[in-house]
Amino acid sequence: MRLSTSALQHTQALCRGDQELINYWLNKNALASLRFCIPVIIIGSGAYGYAIGIWHGIEMASYVAIKLPLLILSTLIINGAINGMLAMVLGSGIGLRNSVQFLLMGFSLMSLILFSLTPIALYIVLQAPSPSSDQADSWHSISMLLHTAVIGYSGILSHRALLRQVQEFAITKRQGAYAFIAWLAGNLFVGAQLSWVMRPFFGTPGSNIEFLRDDPMSGSFYEALWSAMHHFL
Repeated sequence: MRLSTSALQHTQALCRGDQELINYWLNKNALASLRFCIPVIIIGSGAYGYAIGIWHGIEMASYVAIKLPLLILSTLIINGAINGMLAMVLGSGIGLRNSVQFLLMGFSLMSLILFSLTPIALYIVLQAPSPSSDQADSWHSISMLLHTAVIGYSGILSHRALLRQVQEFAITKRQGAYAFIAWLAGNLFVGAQLSWVMRPFFGTPGSNIEFLRDDPMSGSFYEALWSAMHHFL
Protein backbone atom coordinates (compact mmCIF):
# COMPACT_ATOMS: atom_id res chain seq x y z
CA MET A 1 0.00 0.00 0.00
CA ARG A 2 1.39 3.41 -0.89
CA LEU A 3 2.14 5.79 1.97
CA SER A 4 -0.22 8.49 0.67
CA THR A 5 -3.09 6.02 0.47
CA SER A 6 -2.34 4.72 3.97
CA ALA A 7 -2.19 8.27 5.37
CA LEU A 8 -5.51 9.12 3.72
CA GLN A 9 -7.14 5.98 5.10
CA HIS A 10 -5.77 6.72 8.58
CA THR A 11 -7.08 10.28 8.37
CA GLN A 12 -10.56 9.10 7.46
CA ALA A 13 -10.50 6.41 10.17
CA LEU A 14 -9.34 8.87 12.84
CA CYS A 15 -12.07 11.35 11.89
CA ARG A 16 -14.61 8.55 12.31
CA GLY A 17 -13.10 7.54 15.64
CA ASP A 18 -12.48 4.09 14.18
CA GLN A 19 -12.10 1.57 17.01
CA GLU A 20 -9.90 -0.79 15.00
CA LEU A 21 -7.31 1.88 14.19
CA ILE A 22 -7.23 3.23 17.76
CA ASN A 23 -6.84 -0.24 19.25
CA TYR A 24 -4.04 -0.97 16.77
CA TRP A 25 -2.16 2.18 17.78
CA LEU A 26 -2.77 1.65 21.51
CA ASN A 27 -2.02 -2.05 21.76
CA LYS A 28 0.21 -3.04 18.86
CA ASN A 29 2.07 -0.19 17.21
CA ALA A 30 2.50 3.00 19.24
CA LEU A 31 5.27 4.16 16.89
CA ALA A 32 2.83 4.18 13.97
CA SER A 33 0.63 6.67 15.83
CA LEU A 34 3.63 8.96 16.34
CA ARG A 35 4.61 8.77 12.68
CA PHE A 36 1.09 9.74 11.63
CA CYS A 37 -0.10 12.14 14.33
CA ILE A 38 2.94 14.40 14.76
CA PRO A 39 3.15 15.40 11.05
CA VAL A 40 -0.63 15.95 11.06
CA ILE A 41 -0.31 18.29 14.06
CA ILE A 42 2.56 20.22 12.45
CA ILE A 43 0.86 20.60 9.05
CA GLY A 44 -2.73 21.11 10.20
CA SER A 45 -2.16 23.56 13.05
CA GLY A 46 0.73 25.21 11.17
CA ALA A 47 -1.56 26.06 8.25
CA TYR A 48 -4.17 27.54 10.58
CA GLY A 49 -1.47 29.47 12.43
CA TYR A 50 -0.30 30.96 9.15
CA ALA A 51 -3.86 32.11 8.45
CA ILE A 52 -4.00 33.79 11.88
CA GLY A 53 -0.70 35.63 11.50
CA ILE A 54 -1.01 36.73 7.88
CA TRP A 55 -2.99 39.81 9.02
CA HIS A 56 0.38 41.34 9.98
CA GLY A 57 2.26 40.02 6.96
CA ILE A 58 4.35 37.02 5.96
CA GLU A 59 6.86 37.35 8.81
CA MET A 60 4.19 37.18 11.51
CA ALA A 61 2.37 34.42 9.63
CA SER A 62 5.58 32.35 9.55
CA TYR A 63 6.11 32.86 13.28
CA VAL A 64 2.58 31.74 14.16
CA ALA A 65 2.80 28.79 11.75
CA ILE A 66 5.78 27.60 13.81
CA LYS A 67 4.43 28.50 17.24
CA LEU A 68 0.95 26.98 17.04
CA PRO A 69 2.28 23.44 16.46
CA LEU A 70 4.87 24.08 19.20
CA LEU A 71 2.06 25.16 21.52
CA ILE A 72 0.10 21.97 20.84
CA LEU A 73 3.16 19.72 21.22
CA SER A 74 4.18 21.52 24.44
CA THR A 75 0.67 21.02 25.82
CA LEU A 76 0.92 17.37 24.81
CA ILE A 77 4.18 16.88 26.72
CA ILE A 78 3.07 18.69 29.88
CA ASN A 79 -0.46 17.32 30.00
CA GLY A 80 0.61 13.85 28.92
CA ALA A 81 2.31 13.33 32.29
CA ILE A 82 -0.45 15.11 34.22
CA ASN A 83 -3.23 13.19 32.48
CA GLY A 84 -1.52 9.88 33.07
CA MET A 85 -1.34 10.58 36.80
CA LEU A 86 -4.94 11.82 36.88
CA ALA A 87 -6.12 8.67 35.10
CA MET A 88 -4.37 6.48 37.67
CA VAL A 89 -5.61 8.55 40.64
CA LEU A 90 -9.18 8.33 39.32
CA GLY A 91 -8.83 4.56 39.02
CA SER A 92 -9.56 4.42 35.32
CA GLY A 93 -6.97 1.73 34.61
CA ILE A 94 -5.45 3.84 31.80
CA GLY A 95 -1.68 4.05 32.11
CA LEU A 96 0.70 6.88 31.33
CA ARG A 97 1.61 5.69 27.84
CA ASN A 98 -2.00 5.21 26.77
CA SER A 99 -2.96 8.59 28.24
CA VAL A 100 -0.31 10.27 26.10
CA GLN A 101 -1.49 8.34 23.03
CA PHE A 102 -5.12 9.35 23.55
CA LEU A 103 -4.01 12.96 23.93
CA LEU A 104 -1.85 12.68 20.80
CA MET A 105 -4.77 11.36 18.76
CA GLY A 106 -7.06 14.08 20.12
CA PHE A 107 -4.65 16.84 19.14
CA SER A 108 -4.07 15.36 15.69
CA LEU A 109 -7.83 15.28 15.09
CA MET A 110 -8.05 18.85 16.36
CA SER A 111 -5.33 19.84 13.86
CA LEU A 112 -7.29 18.22 11.05
CA ILE A 113 -10.34 20.29 12.00
CA LEU A 114 -8.26 23.47 12.08
CA PHE A 115 -6.72 22.60 8.71
CA SER A 116 -10.20 22.26 7.20
CA LEU A 117 -11.09 25.72 8.56
CA THR A 118 -7.94 27.41 7.22
CA PRO A 119 -9.54 28.67 3.96
CA ILE A 120 -12.31 30.32 5.99
CA ALA A 121 -9.75 31.92 8.31
CA LEU A 122 -7.83 33.26 5.31
CA TYR A 123 -11.00 34.69 3.80
CA ILE A 124 -11.83 36.47 7.07
CA VAL A 125 -8.34 37.99 7.17
CA LEU A 126 -8.72 39.25 3.60
CA GLN A 127 -11.87 41.12 4.69
CA ALA A 128 -10.23 42.56 7.82
CA PRO A 129 -9.13 46.20 8.14
CA SER A 130 -5.44 47.00 7.86
CA PRO A 131 -3.38 46.67 11.10
CA SER A 132 -2.60 50.39 10.78
CA SER A 133 -6.23 51.49 10.40
CA ASP A 134 -8.47 53.07 13.03
CA GLN A 135 -10.49 49.85 13.28
CA ALA A 136 -7.42 47.69 13.98
CA ASP A 137 -7.85 47.57 17.77
CA SER A 138 -11.47 46.47 17.47
CA TRP A 139 -10.57 43.84 14.90
CA HIS A 140 -7.75 42.55 17.12
CA SER A 141 -10.26 41.94 19.93
CA ILE A 142 -12.73 40.28 17.57
CA SER A 143 -10.00 38.14 16.01
CA MET A 144 -8.72 36.99 19.39
CA LEU A 145 -12.20 36.03 20.60
CA LEU A 146 -13.06 34.34 17.30
CA HIS A 147 -9.94 32.22 16.99
CA THR A 148 -9.92 31.35 20.70
CA ALA A 149 -13.48 30.06 20.34
CA VAL A 150 -12.65 28.13 17.16
CA ILE A 151 -9.52 26.51 18.59
CA GLY A 152 -11.23 25.72 21.89
CA TYR A 153 -14.27 24.23 20.19
CA SER A 154 -12.06 22.20 17.84
CA GLY A 155 -10.22 20.80 20.85
CA ILE A 156 -13.44 19.87 22.64
CA LEU A 157 -14.98 18.36 19.50
CA SER A 158 -11.89 16.30 18.67
CA HIS A 159 -11.52 14.92 22.18
CA ARG A 160 -15.27 14.24 22.36
CA ALA A 161 -14.88 11.96 19.33
CA LEU A 162 -12.58 9.76 21.42
CA LEU A 163 -14.76 9.60 24.55
CA ARG A 164 -16.31 6.25 23.65
CA GLN A 165 -12.89 4.72 23.07
CA VAL A 166 -11.59 6.09 26.39
CA GLN A 167 -14.60 4.63 28.21
CA GLU A 168 -14.15 1.23 26.58
CA PHE A 169 -10.44 1.22 27.39
CA ALA A 170 -11.02 2.13 31.05
CA ILE A 171 -12.06 -0.32 33.78
CA THR A 172 -15.58 1.11 33.78
CA LYS A 173 -17.30 3.65 31.54
CA ARG A 174 -17.91 5.99 34.49
CA GLN A 175 -14.24 6.03 35.46
CA GLY A 176 -13.33 6.56 31.83
CA ALA A 177 -15.69 9.55 31.68
CA TYR A 178 -14.18 11.04 34.85
CA ALA A 179 -10.69 10.68 33.41
CA PHE A 180 -11.80 12.23 30.13
CA ILE A 181 -13.34 15.28 31.84
CA ALA A 182 -10.17 15.79 33.91
CA TRP A 183 -8.04 15.51 30.75
CA LEU A 184 -10.18 18.01 28.84
CA ALA A 185 -10.13 20.58 31.67
CA GLY A 186 -6.36 20.24 32.01
CA ASN A 187 -5.80 20.59 28.27
CA LEU A 188 -7.87 23.77 28.09
CA PHE A 189 -6.20 25.34 31.13
CA VAL A 190 -2.60 24.46 30.29
CA GLY A 191 -2.99 25.17 26.58
CA ALA A 192 -4.53 28.58 27.26
CA GLN A 193 -1.78 29.70 29.63
CA LEU A 194 1.00 28.35 27.40
CA SER A 195 -0.47 30.35 24.52
CA TRP A 196 -0.03 33.47 26.63
CA VAL A 197 3.60 32.63 27.45
CA MET A 198 4.32 31.96 23.75
CA ARG A 199 2.54 35.11 22.51
CA PRO A 200 2.11 36.93 20.17
CA PHE A 201 -0.26 34.89 18.04
CA PHE A 202 -2.69 37.61 16.95
CA GLY A 203 -0.33 40.58 17.05
CA THR A 204 -1.36 43.73 18.89
CA PRO A 205 -1.67 46.70 16.50
CA GLY A 206 1.21 49.13 17.01
CA SER A 207 3.49 46.50 18.58
CA ASN A 208 6.64 45.17 16.99
CA ILE A 209 6.50 41.90 15.09
CA GLU A 210 8.55 39.40 17.10
CA PHE A 211 8.67 35.69 17.78
CA LEU A 212 8.26 36.02 21.58
CA ARG A 213 7.56 38.90 23.92
CA ASP A 214 10.26 40.18 26.27
CA ASP A 215 7.97 39.62 29.29
CA PRO A 216 6.38 36.18 28.64
CA MET A 217 5.38 35.61 32.28
CA SER A 218 3.68 38.98 32.75
CA GLY A 219 -0.12 38.74 32.99
CA SER A 220 -2.24 35.79 31.95
CA PHE A 221 -4.35 34.51 29.09
CA TYR A 222 -7.54 35.05 31.06
CA GLU A 223 -6.77 38.71 31.71
CA ALA A 224 -6.17 39.23 27.98
CA LEU A 225 -9.38 37.39 27.10
CA TRP A 226 -11.40 39.45 29.56
CA SER A 227 -9.87 42.64 28.18
CA ALA A 228 -10.74 41.60 24.61
CA MET A 229 -14.32 40.82 25.63
CA HIS A 230 -14.63 44.14 27.44
CA HIS A 231 -13.25 46.02 24.43
CA PHE A 232 -15.57 44.17 22.06
CA LEU A 233 -18.69 44.79 24.15
